[in-house]
Amino acid sequence: MRYVTRLPFEVRELLRESDPDVRSIERLPGFVDIGLLDRSCNRYELTIEVEAGSLRDALDAAEELLVDYQDALASYHPRPLATLAPEPR
Repeated sequence: MRYVTRLPFEVRELLRESDPDVRSIERLPGFVDIGLLDRSCNRYELTIEVEAGSLRDALDAAEELLVDYQDALASYHPRPLATLAPEPR
């Protein structure tokens, strides 16, 4: 079963499309979208998708993927604003 997870997060400065680290996010596993939520607060929402047999497995998979995304955006100092909550797709 496929699960989708949307995670709002905040960064120190707006993501730059010209930054290779930002562009590389689209190639990471599970990537669906990253959208600007609030320009004045540098808030975005990351949407990822995982395939798992249960909600617990989906949460574990999403947590593992989140590490890769945070590493890719490390220079922006990402800070999650919510807990992960996968939903069946």
